Amino acid sequence: MYMTGQNASAMKSQEYSIKKAVPVLLLLFLLCLVIDGSFKIVSVDIAKDFNISATMVSWQATLAGLVFGIGAVVYAALSDTISIRRLISIGIVIICVGSVMGFVFQHSYTMVVISRVLQTMGLTSAETLYVIFVTKQLPLNEQKKFLGLSTSSFALSQVIGSLTGGFVSTYFHWTTLFLVSLVTLLILPFILKYLPKEEKRGLNVDVTGLFLVGTTAATLLFYITNFNTIYLIAFIVALVLFLTYISKSSKAFISLSFFKNKQFISLLSIVFVIYSVQLAYIFLFPFLLGNIFNMRLDKISLLLIPSFVLAATVGALSGKVAKMLGSKQCIMIAMTGITVSLLVGAFFIESSFMLIISMILFACSYAFMYAPLIDSYVGTVGKEKSGTAIGFYNLIMGVGASIGIAYTAVMMDKPSLQLLPNINNPVASVYSTILVVLSLVTLFSLFLYWVLVGRLIKK
Repeated sequence: MYMTGQNASAMKSQEYSIKKAVPVLLLLFLLCLVIDGSFKIVSVDIAKDFNISATMVSWQATLAGLVFGIGAVVYAALSDTISIRRLISIGIVIICVGSVMGFVFQHSYTMVVISRVLQTMGLTSAETLYVIFVTKQLPLNEQKKFLGLSTSSFALSQVIGSLTGGFVSTYFHWTTLFLVSLVTLLILPFILKYLPKEEKRGLNVDVTGLFLVGTTAATLLFYITNFNTIYLIAFIVALVLFLTYISKSSKAFISLSFFKNKQFISLLSIVFVIYSVQLAYIFLFPFLLGNIFNMRLDKISLLLIPSFVLAATVGALSGKVAKMLGSKQCIMIAMTGITVSLLVGAFFIESSFMLIISMILFACSYAFMYAPLIDSYVGTVGKEKSGTAIGFYNLIMGVGASIGIAYTAVMMDKPSLQLLPNINNPVASVYSTILVVLSLVTLFSLFLYWVLVGRLIKK
């Protein structure tokens, strides 16, 4: 009886610690998103400080995005063998090491990029492991509540991140953001106190598979920014090696059977194309407003708030609307909205008011598309494979976003790129042309969706 009472008391104590741990993890999750978001908006000031091209400054964003995509898969795999408590602790240490390096070596752009990559490796831990912790440790009736809070936190982080980046860069210096990142260290004692200690299990991480994915994505990035044939050959070789590896290895993090599923591969291709546009416009926006209207980052960050707030509202309602209209209709409406938003920006490039309207419609359309698109994607695989499928979805989304920033930066460095004849300002004309190109990429993704998926879905 005494032992039973002792066990019951221990279980209650552990349950209490877990409930305390979730808000701590949620706070860390929010902070990491804010840090990541704040660096996305300051690319324009980094380019000015180092006197480098848009293509060059894009590397601090593209490589970070690539690391995020791969890191999400790595942390998800490691969480099956190493305790989340330890992984989060290591993640915080990596964030702080990367941040200190970035601040100390702020006069070297190469070191800034390396520091950002390291920092992102740490930031990814909180963004990935919060969801895993909730699904592993909380009862089903409480999971939806805390997973819903992660969606709200993402929307809130966009607002706080853009404001933090804009105001810190304007009134202090963008390198101060590296010091702001050290605030994550204050969360570490609470992580060690409240997160449960789990027993070690056999380590099973597909290092080879992840290395080949990273190499494939990196060589494609290098090719897009340099158009060097060597990188194209390297990309093809890496892709062939990856496909050969997953067809032969039983330990691969994703099996070849996924790629034999036509609906799965079709939706994955669409995700890659459409999400290459999202961060491309967000990366372009501060440059656009700064170079055409001479706006400072603090004002630009304030102008972004309406789009983020309205997008959060639309995202919260998208699930209910998708149930009424169906995923197919919602996805096609969203892609049409993205296309229209980019064309509005392109044709009214010299009106700051219309550009804000463009960004609001753009952000809301992506928020509207997220739930039905991922629901359609997960529906192509069995329930037992959904975890692997979501991990690969996040990976492809991250790689697509990095590619989008890369090809947009290349276009920004082409002053002769002018399609619309009615724009007198040559700088505005280049940005207008880029928005037209992004709208064409979006139309291509809509075409892909209709041909590969939409027309096959019965009413």
